[in-house]
Amino acid sequence: MNTINTLQLITKEGTKLNLSKKAAELSILLKSTIQDFDDEHELKVPLNDIDEKTANKVIEYLDHWSGSLPAEIEKPLKSNDMKEVTDEWSANFVDSLEMEDLVDLTVAANFMEIQHLLDLTCAKIASMCKDKTEEEIFKTFGVTETFTEEEKAKIREENKWIEDNL
Repeated sequence: MNTINTLQLITKEGTKLNLSKKAAELSILLKSTIQDFDDEHELKVPLNDIDEKTANKVIEYLDHWSGSLPAEIEKPLKSNDMKEVTDEWSANFVDSLEMEDLVDLTVAANFMEIQHLLDLTCAKIASMCKDKTEEEIFKTFGVTETFTEEEKAKIREENKWIEDNL
């Protein structure tokens, strides 16, 4: 049996990126893939919906926490300053992201089942909403469509869990 030490992640552009087995095990998706194919000499994992830029950010995060787990983020958020919500490295990591990259990383974390990264990106998004009016939130996220009061009420009801965690 040849146990693997490195995985090769293949982005939607076909770029091949290496990730250590130890770091990969923070992702439920990658960990289960490793368990299913641990006798392979070289494990290649296609990430068909994840672009190279996002995959590199995922790898940066996984490499940093390789072999350990960050502290859990308290909910509801106690502040909209990420340095008061999480450790300094994680705060700097998520604060450095542009909006599109933050959304892409959130989707990738969800797909790859990296709970701590998903919690971090969602906390960042929530921090951008904390203590803001609906109009300010719409502006922050570039929402230009106007909603009727009925539509707003429906959106509030469907997303009540967000308010409970702010």
